[in-house]
Amino acid sequence: MSTVGKSVYHIHNFNNIQFGNVIDEETRKGWKWLQIKWVSEPPTATYNSSTVDIKNSWFRVDTIRVFDPQTMIESIRML
Repeated sequence: MSTVGKSVYHIHNFNNIQFGNVIDEETRKGWKWLQIKWVSEPPTATYNSSTVDIKNSWFRVDTIRVFDPQTMIESIRML
């Protein structure tokens, strides 16, 4: 199943969240990687991890969460 066009988020620096959309995907060494177009700035402090290519905005799928923005907004409104 393709994730291109899906909304995603990434948590970084322990308590910051960045939102974006998947613009491309590929498989590297058996892992799905997603290229993300971030809504604002890209995540920072990714600790030079082998699971992200911050320079080219590629993130291994296990570092990204796909979500439905409307569902998240409705949950936040219940706070």
